[in-house]
Amino acid sequence: MGLRENRVYQAVLQVVDPTRQSPFAFKWTWVSFIGVGLAAWLLFLWKHAWPWQYLFDNVFVYFPTYLIHEFAHRIAWGLFHSQTISLWAGPMAQLFLPGILLCLCWRISGGRWLCVVGWYYWGTCLYGTGQYCADARAMTLHLTSSDMLSSAGPGTPGDWYYMLKPLGLLPYDTLMGAIFYFAGAVCIVLAFYSLWYYWEHLNDFMRQDLKPNPYRQAAIPPISRTHITMQDYQQDPFTGKKPFNPWDEPSIKK
Repeated sequence: MGLRENRVYQAVLQVVDPTRQSPFAFKWTWVSFIGVGLAAWLLFLWKHAWPWQYLFDNVFVYFPTYLIHEFAHRIAWGLFHSQTISLWAGPMAQLFLPGILLCLCWRISGGRWLCVVGWYYWGTCLYGTGQYCADARAMTLHLTSSDMLSSAGPGTPGDWYYMLKPLGLLPYDTLMGAIFYFAGAVCIVLAFYSLWYYWEHLNDFMRQDLKPNPYRQAAIPPISRTHITMQDYQQDPFTGKKPFNPWDEPSIKK
C-alpha cells in the first residue's frame, strides 16, 4: 500500500489540508523530490551570495518580520508579566506564525496563490531565525529593543543567548542556525515549485474548486439545506396555516 492510499495519511491530510492544495497532496516523483532537495541544498550553500541573499533578506520581508518579533515580546509581557515567556515569544512567533498562516491558506478553496506567498515568507522568517540563532555566542549583530527606539551594538547578548544558555545548548548555536537556514531554503524552493505546480495543473485545481466544500456544507444548518416550496412561503411562519387571501386563489370558471 502506497502512502497516498494509507488511511492514517489520508485522515491527517483531511485535517491539515482538506482542499488538497499543499505539497503533501502533490503528485511527487523521484525526479521532482530529488530536484527540490538539490535546489534547496544549493540555495543553502549560496545563502550569503549575491543575488540569492536578497531572496532571504530584503526590506519587504524584514520589516513585517521585525514587527511580529518585537510585538510578540510586548504582547507576551503584557499578558503574562513573565520575562521567560516574553523572551521566547518573539523568536517563536517569528518561527511558527508564518507556518500557521500557511496552514490557514490551505483551508481556503482557491487559496493556492496565497500559499506561494506563505511558503516564501516562512522561508525568509526561518532565514532570519537562523541568522539570529547562529549569532548567539558571536554577538556581532546590531540589536533593537522591543521598544523599537533603543538599540545596542555588537557584543550585546540577544534572545537566543538567553534561550540556549539555560538549556546547555549554547555551544550548538551555529548548528541550530544551519538547520534553520536549510529549512528556510526548503521553503523558498517549495514556493517556486508550488507556483510551477499550480500553473501546470491549473485545470485540475479549477475543477477541484467547483466541487462542494464539505466543511462549508457542514456549517449550514440542516433546515437551511432543505428544499423550500411555494407552500412554505404562503403559510404563516408562526401558526403554520395558510392565510386566506381571495386574490391568491385561482379563478375558477363556472
